[in-house]
Amino acid sequence: MKSGAKNLLHLVDLLSDLEVELLNDIGETCEWLRVTKGKEVISQKQLTTDVYFIVEGRVAAKGYSVDGKEVTYAEISAGHVFGEFSAIDRQPRSAAIEALDDSYLARMDTTQFRSLIVDYPGIGLKLAELLVRKNRNLTDRMFEYSTMAVHQRVCTELLRMVEENESGDTSLIEPAPSHYQIATRLSTHREAVSKELARLSKLGIVDSGRKKIRVLDMDRLRQLAQSDSDA
Repeated sequence: MKSGAKNLLHLVDLLSDLEVELLNDIGETCEWLRVTKGKEVISQKQLTTDVYFIVEGRVAAKGYSVDGKEVTYAEISAGHVFGEFSAIDRQPRSAAIEALDDSYLARMDTTQFRSLIVDYPGIGLKLAELLVRKNRNLTDRMFEYSTMAVHQRVCTELLRMVEENESGDTSLIEPAPSHYQIATRLSTHREAVSKELARLSKLGIVDSGRKKIRVLDMDRLRQLAQSDSDA
């Protein structure tokens, strides 16, 4: 374990209310992992139940169809947790986890994780809130897949990325995901995303450059997200 790693668990929201001494003890029992960008941490259907806390970096939860089509369910950033589904129900992994950036993770075995939930009700409450939030996000995406045209889903995703941007710039998405990465989030293909971004650029609604997208007309983007016409 890297020197001082035991002190990094305070960065994880789920554990942030615990006393420093307890966090240090927990950190000593975790396995600390450096994961390079692009590496798969968990495989879909894998029979493991460990929980992972992200103290640096970012990962994506993905699924793959039998013909290899990739779907991105969520991106999970530093300060958050993944793997909790299998730790709770002891079922195979529902998604693969891939590092989007070089990341630093703490891996905890399921027995210890379940004990923490029982011994510290505050963690259990935070976990329940997290699971509800994830369920709501997935429900929203399923609704979008079922009811929105591709151009609406692209506009909605751009609005979502702007809202989640932590840089303080309320119109800039940087670093922006690739067109392929956006497509995997929206259950479509890269060409459709590229076509829509080019159309939005031509309309003066966005300025799409290398690894960044700036929204120039937020009101118009919202209107297009709500309209089933791409005009």
